[in-house]
Amino acid sequence: MTTWNHHNEDGQKDNDSLYIVALRFRLLRQQGYNISSAGEADIFKKFKDNMGNFKESLIHDVQGMLQLYEATHMRVHGEDILDEALKFTTTYLKLVVTNLSPTLATQVNRALKPPIRKCLQRVDFNILQKQHQKELSHISRWDITRIDQLPEYMKLCYKALLDVYEEIEDEMSKEGRSYLAYHATDVMKKLCQAYFVEAKWLNEGYIPTMDEYMSNALISTCCPALIILSFVSMGDMVTQEAFEWVSKVPKIVKAASTITRLMDDIVSNEFKQNRKHPVSGIECCMKQHGISKEEVHNEFQKQIVNAWKDINEGCLRHTQVPMPLLIRVLNFSQAIDLLWKDEDAFTHFGEVFIHGVTSLLVDPMPI
Repeated sequence: MTTWNHHNEDGQKDNDSLYIVALRFRLLRQQGYNISSAGEADIFKKFKDNMGNFKESLIHDVQGMLQLYEATHMRVHGEDILDEALKFTTTYLKLVVTNLSPTLATQVNRALKPPIRKCLQRVDFNILQKQHQKELSHISRWDITRIDQLPEYMKLCYKALLDVYEEIEDEMSKEGRSYLAYHATDVMKKLCQAYFVEAKWLNEGYIPTMDEYMSNALISTCCPALIILSFVSMGDMVTQEAFEWVSKVPKIVKAASTITRLMDDIVSNEFKQNRKHPVSGIECCMKQHGISKEEVHNEFQKQIVNAWKDINEGCLRHTQVPMPLLIRVLNFSQAIDLLWKDEDAFTHFGEVFIHGVTSLLVDPMPI
């Protein structure tokens, strides 16, 4: 276990520096180490005064406050001190950002929207970007069966869908891992069944309870299907046990699905309800609990915060599955945060989506 008790060049203990303590905490949590916010003599409590509030003197340490803000987004359930720290640092940074130097102001603005934990990571970015560009150039088509039983508008999609899964099965069989194709096909069937449920609700004018809605939404978000499909290409680290684990939709995958569904509902509800579209969680919650749309939004935001805590907990090191598989789930959630943070950038192709794609696949990171 890493110790906090080092000294810097000025002879000051590093564990007395808010910047160092918060940075170490975030980096260790980021790598999956279950370092406790209350461990090592209450590493963050020392920055509070006798009244239990964060010390006023901290406001003079902008870099320290920025690191503490970033560290709070690694919090899990029960870490009240980090919940308090998030409110404290967010309020402070928003107040001072206009008075900072251009360089520091840019750092603060980038962190406020979004924090590092919710960003698609850019480590070794330029090398990774070249790999993405190469992969994009190799995208190809799909195939079919029983196509005549479908309406015309579905035939092309169905043919393509069956083709790609047949290709997966062929490739995996050659590697002696045909079980991958089974799990990929099974989750796609479940996805289609979930879509059918939503279509049935729409045609019957039925508004389900939130439990009914979210139970189906965990699948209809496409989150489990996309995560399982992404596992197919990850080689020998994805064992049959790993596929069985993810196919049961564990807590971390449920959290990613929850973030996807609720963020989408918040920003796209009005647009979707103006056309023929299945009911959203907004209507379900309003009807079941007799509350306003604003109250539903507030409740959904709380659930999204809790889902991120579940993801953080799920990424702490354990032996069930390799860390790279957990990072796939995290990456998916980071992409969702980009697409549905303040608007529906997934449906309405615009500046947010263009900037996200170009920064990931086109523009190199300045060195």
